[in-house]
This record gives sequence, C-alpha cells and structure tokens, in this order.
Amino acid sequence: MHSAAPVPRRRGLALAVLLCLGLGGVGWYAVQQMRQAGPPVALHHLHVEHGVPAGGQSPAQGPTPTPGVAPAPPPVAVLPLPADASVPAAVCAPWLARWAALSRPLCEQAQLAPSGAQSVRGRPIAWRDVAPPASQVAPRRVLVIGAMHGDELTSAALALHWVPLAQQALAQEGRAVHWRFIPVLNPDGLLARPATRTNASGVDLNRNFPTADWERDAPLYWDKRTRRDPRRWPGPAPLSEPESQFLHAQMQAFDPDLVVSIHAPYGVLDFDGPQTPPQKLGPLQLDQLGVFPGSLGNYGGKHLDVPVVTIELHHALRMPVRSEIHTMWRDLLAWMDRHLPAQTAR
Repeated sequence: MHSAAPVPRRRGLALAVLLCLGLGGVGWYAVQQMRQAGPPVALHHLHVEHGVPAGGQSPAQGPTPTPGVAPAPPPVAVLPLPADASVPAAVCAPWLARWAALSRPLCEQAQLAPSGAQSVRGRPIAWRDVAPPASQVAPRRVLVIGAMHGDELTSAALALHWVPLAQQALAQEGRAVHWRFIPVLNPDGLLARPATRTNASGVDLNRNFPTADWERDAPLYWDKRTRRDPRRWPGPAPLSEPESQFLHAQMQAFDPDLVVSIHAPYGVLDFDGPQTPPQKLGPLQLDQLGVFPGSLGNYGGKHLDVPVVTIELHHALRMPVRSEIHTMWRDLLAWMDRHLPAQTAR
C-alpha cells in the first residue's frame, strides 16, 4: 500500500509545472500586447459610456465631438407663418391708418404675426422669420429692427421692403440665412400723434440697454451732454421698458450673428463691433457716430461682440427710391459674405 503513494505525488508535481508554464505564457503574451498598445491610460482619461446604443451614439450626449471643433449650438426654431390672413391685416391696420405712405400690399404680404410681447400701452410687437427649411441649418442669423424710435417711420418701411428681398435671396440664390424682422419695435411711439421718438413712458429705447456702468454713465450723459433732452431720456433703469426687454430677450434667444438697426434721418452708416465695418450701403457712407451709454450698438457691438450695423436713412417720412433700397440690400449681403464667414457662423 505504501509503495503506491509516489504516483499521485508525481502527477501533482507535473500539473503544477504545466500550470506555471501556462500562466507564464499568458503573462508574456499580455506584456507583449501592452508594449504594442503603448503606455497605460491614466484613469482620469478614461470615459465610460452608459447605455450607448448599437450605433455608438449616446442619446443624451449626441455625437462625439471632433477634437478641436466646437459643437454646433442647437438650431433656433423658425417662426411659423400665420395661418389666417386676417392676422397680418390686423397687425398692419393701425400702421396704415397712421401713415398713408405705407403700402398696404407691402405690409400685409410681409405676413407679420404678433410675437406675444407688448408695448407699454399693450400694443403687439410683430415679427416675421425668413429661413431655410427645417431640414437645413442656416449658418447665419440676422436680426433686423425698425422703428425703435417711433417718429422714424421710414425705418419700419425699409424693414418691410427687405422681407421679400430676403425671400428672393433664399429662393433664387440659395442663401441659407435665418432672418428675423421686427419692423416696429416701438408701436406706441409710431402711433402717437404726433409720432414720438420715445415710447409711451417717455423713454428712449436706444438708451435703455444694459451697457457697462449704465447706472452711472447713462444719467450723466443725459444730464450733461443732452441737457436733459426729453427725447433722449434713458429711463429709470436699464431694461425698464417692455420693448427693450423684448429685444434684449431676442439677443439672447435668437443669438444673432448680425444685428441691423434701421433709423433716420442722419443719412449715414454707423457700425459697432469687432469686425471690419462696411464702408457703404447704397448711398449711405460709413460715419461712425460714437458709443452712447445704453445704446443697442454699444450693448451688442461692445458687450456681446455681435456686429451692429446701424442704418440712418436720409428722411424719416420720405422713402429712398427703389434702386437705393435694393443697392443697400446687395451691399449688406456682400459685406456679410466677406466678414461673416461660414466657419464662424452657425
């Protein structure tokens, strides 16, 4: 019985030797693989995906961003056209009654709709979008504002003239620009008799935006430089007015690449922002008027780094001729092509 004991002991030793050889081979193979793969990755560089579908894209996070390329911002919804023709007609009716020179077809064919925002006296602030189909993301967004000063009626009319030109540029030239038109920001001032620069609270909306040191500079400028001109009162506080609050909200939500603010009657072209300004738009030559506390140009161009082109038409009640309207438009598009390149647009 004792002579049989060495056999299982030898088998055990043999199995142990084979096991060691096997583990050694596996270890050697793993080391070689690690050497080929490069140094180990630090734990804080590891990224763990949770619930990634078969396509490799997390529904919560979207596609993996390309290194060095900023992810595209979410698209801005395009405002729907009013389904009922009576809506644009109702928007235009008081403007047509106020200014006989305004064309009914021009106004009603712009298909304006109430934005939901209202003036001090409860009048609707209307708007209109011209944009590519929802399937096509517009690389640029442009916000056009008229009649911030209610007594500059031609500024509203120019914005209305540009609505069909934007449609034509989209349909015939394929310009993928998302335009948002607000032809009359200050309906109370426009409909007053006589029309007023200020809103119904007596505030100059173009001095009511939250520029740097507004609380100190805006009242001081009004007191010392304008000698308390009531037409240029900046208001009791920045964004004290519903009209400026609405436009401020559009600067945030619409996030424009360019703002075009239409005024009258200085007959020049003004500009604020980091880009090279346009030298002319049609008959208007560049003449930068300076930076004013609380102005939209100061707020957009200096604070937000969004270029603000300010058009000062020659007359507040007499429109430029059609050829000048079209030339201003073409010059604006040409400047956009040069100074709002696709890689910096959306």
